[in-house]
Amino acid sequence: MIYLMNSAVMPSGNYGTYRYSPATLDDLRAVVRAERGEWTSCLGYPQNAELVERWVGIRPPINRVETRFAPGDSAIVMRLRYRADPQRSKGAPVSANAADWEFAWVHFVGPPT
Repeated sequence: MIYLMNSAVMPSGNYGTYRYSPATLDDLRAVVRAERGEWTSCLGYPQNAELVERWVGIRPPINRVETRFAPGDSAIVMRLRYRADPQRSKGAPVSANAADWEFAWVHFVGPPT
């Protein structure tokens, strides 16, 4: 399973070993267009879904379910690189420029040993 997430919704309590590596906007496109395995949206913010729709042409659903990774699961995570003024901009519209976002793969290797 591949989860599409913003960085704020990494699963709590899902301890274990993860591999974290760079991803690209093309990776995001491949996932959302289902060229790259089964996926589910875990985006919690409408503005993130709108950005994905702008970049990819498909709007993923908003989904705030608790996520539990199983060994072999992955997430493609989108994260705003920085906020100029976090107190004022939290929850406000953010940059639609993909260059202002970091995309990363998070691969769950397995639970703690």
